[in-house]
Amino acid sequence: MRYFSIEKPSFDEPGQWSGKYRARHRWHLSGVDCPRYGIWSRIGAFPSVDLSAVDEPVLANPKGPTSLEEYKRLVALVRPFVPPELPVHAGGSFGPMVGTAQGKFGPVTCWPSWVVLLREDAVELLKAEGLKGVIAVRMELKSRRSNMPALYELEARPLAKLHPDCIGEWKTPACDICGRPESFSLPPKRWLLRSSVPKGLDVFGVEGACLLVVSERFVETVQRLGPSDVHYRELPAE
Repeated sequence: MRYFSIEKPSFDEPGQWSGKYRARHRWHLSGVDCPRYGIWSRIGAFPSVDLSAVDEPVLANPKGPTSLEEYKRLVALVRPFVPPELPVHAGGSFGPMVGTAQGKFGPVTCWPSWVVLLREDAVELLKAEGLKGVIAVRMELKSRRSNMPALYELEARPLAKLHPDCIGEWKTPACDICGRPESFSLPPKRWLLRSSVPKGLDVFGVEGACLLVVSERFVETVQRLGPSDVHYRELPAE
């Protein structure tokens, strides 16, 4: 099986679709001020995680970097509602995106670079074809177009890893004070660690990297709906 990351086109590349949106996730963890590393946060979202049962207004209206004590309190509130295999980090977002949209969207949209959206017919086709690991959460978007198809955010659960040889030694170690995970810059040439690739899944994320990975089955299926303003970059597995 071949795998590909979904990537947005360059800013000067002409697109075929006019769709734009402004939205944010319903809940969000602020950055944290760590005694060792200072203020930090990570990009990452699990739109399928529902925090409506958590009675904490600051999650819906974050005020900026928090103290370590406050951060740990908020993590303790969120953790029971997040599947145990998924990380909870400063900067993490949860729940559906809420906002506005305009224009026409292709089957797949990647904007910003760490967010992938699917048009409703793409979600339906992927499910009809029996693809695995497709977690698509409907966005709550208002639009002036009454006939605008629904849009879904595709969740990338970080189940795979990049191969250590492509990351090299330029890594920041994990922090046992605030829980900051090991971090690294995304290398220009990258490939997956074969033993970490989840068997049978057509969609997954990569630990420590803002990469949404899809199988060739995914690519072939959504391309049946026509062109999208995205690039598919092959990620070999070794």
